Amino acid sequence: MKTITNLIIVLVCCCSYAQNKETPEEKAAKKELTALYQDFSYTKGLLELESKKLRDMNSAGKPLADIEVQAKKERGIKKELDGLYKQYQTVKAYHLRKVSEKKLNQYFPPPANYKPLDGEQVDESKSAEENETSSKDTVETEKAVYIMYGDKKIADESIFKNKQAETVFKEILSVKSETCLGNFEIPGHKQKIQLYDVSYDAVANQFVCFKQVKFSIRDGNIYDIRVTVTNSEQTKEYYFENRVPISMLNYPREAKRNFLSHRSTLLMGDSLNGKDEVKNSYIRISDVLTYLPNPGNNFVPDDVEYTFPTGLEKEVNEEKRRLYLLNQDTNLQNVMELRTYTDFLGLFDDTPNGIMQIEGKADFFVVPFQVGRLHPMNFFKKVSPYVHYTRLDDDHKGLTLIDNPSLPGTQMIGRPLEIIEKSYLDMGAVLDVFSFSFIKESPFNINLYYALRYQIATIDRENEENLNFKTLGHAAGVRFEFKRFNNFGFNFSPEFAYYNHMNKIDFMENPKNIWVFRNEAEIFYYPGESKKQSVFLRLRTFMDVSDSEDSFFQLQFGYRFSIGLGSVKGKGL
Repeated sequence: MKTITNLIIVLVCCCSYAQNKETPEEKAAKKELTALYQDFSYTKGLLELESKKLRDMNSAGKPLADIEVQAKKERGIKKELDGLYKQYQTVKAYHLRKVSEKKLNQYFPPPANYKPLDGEQVDESKSAEENETSSKDTVETEKAVYIMYGDKKIADESIFKNKQAETVFKEILSVKSETCLGNFEIPGHKQKIQLYDVSYDAVANQFVCFKQVKFSIRDGNIYDIRVTVTNSEQTKEYYFENRVPISMLNYPREAKRNFLSHRSTLLMGDSLNGKDEVKNSYIRISDVLTYLPNPGNNFVPDDVEYTFPTGLEKEVNEEKRRLYLLNQDTNLQNVMELRTYTDFLGLFDDTPNGIMQIEGKADFFVVPFQVGRLHPMNFFKKVSPYVHYTRLDDDHKGLTLIDNPSLPGTQMIGRPLEIIEKSYLDMGAVLDVFSFSFIKESPFNINLYYALRYQIATIDRENEENLNFKTLGHAAGVRFEFKRFNNFGFNFSPEFAYYNHMNKIDFMENPKNIWVFRNEAEIFYYPGESKKQSVFLRLRTFMDVSDSEDSFFQLQFGYRFSIGLGSVKGKGL
């Protein structure tokens, strides 16, 4: 009995110790916030000392010049304290994902009634609703900052000066694998934009007023840019747009050399003046849309469309320049496309096609830069590694062997094309060599590509271990892409492939290398704006060029699925 009692006491002590032991996340938060609190307290003490000096100088009637010097010194310390306070808010919001607020408040006791120089008074001990107060704009040359998070929701940066920041930050940072690529910047409401003539020379005293910019990002390019501006009287709207896309990787340099051309004019209100003053005029792209990538994060984001300003009343009427942060969700399900297929011919017929197939693919951009000034055009835009696994029925998965008449005692594969038909593993890469579109508005694109395909089939042997038969294919083809809508389209890809068999098997002779003519037609659809839940209908045909009677078909229905690594977040600044 005494032994049991001792064991219970030891167990209780262990549990108590485990509960009181800090987690790695709590240790990290404690280290950061404790150091921050020491700096904040020290700087706050300096500020109180300098503020007292300033009050004493005012009371003593010191010279105005001396008072101004002291006020400037006090303001500098106050700005330093504001920086520490904002850093505290950011660090606290980040650690709230894993550490309770009560714990965080122990490491850095929240300052009550703190009021930044350029913001509103914040009492960390009160609710967010109690902290909501209006604040005036500071200097006209400052920039208005906005955070776009979740499903393109917009929040004014000022909310990050109070407890609302905690809710927003927790949503933004709930997905760990998210990268800030850079930021877009647009002019303020009614800001003047310089006009240029057909020679791209600035026209003296010719300006328009900025209103809105819409643009799409596609395959690493800012593809379609459409800008709305007005005259100074707000009686006419002018529409400008680009001719060819600009790569995001060299956008800061190329945007200065590219211009938007005038397309149309709309009369507003009761205006009867139909004269088009901006006809044949141009706008420099960098004057209406600037993109600055973050150092080390100049990568290619997902395809997306943006409209700036987004619609918030304060944001639309903001006269300061506005910034929007571009964030990319980089978790695996967002950058890798996984599909599963079933083959109708294998399902309903006696065709040896895989009933269950899984395919994974990812795009890696190589040279996503435009090379043409008149048409959207790329060389070596991207390479797409892929893996395709097929689960074949046991009765059909083995290659069919026949006796070799030219070499008695050995066997050979009767139909060389069967190697492709019964491959259970197909992996390789597709390189887009040349991509072309007649105009950026065209729903039709052409891609010339080179493909490297490594395929493995099975040789069944009775009472012995099965063998793998390997073949390597080099292919060249063209891919035609058609779109009915953004989320509904059709791709068609004819290609010629040369297959070289790579095997040394004692009891059989390798078949001759073959040319294969392959066609692939695919219809795709995904609901809404997200491609993560997509469906596909794909038809493939394969024909041995040396024997047109030897061919086979695949009719597949598939869908793209996610691997459950987290939700997708987006934010803009």
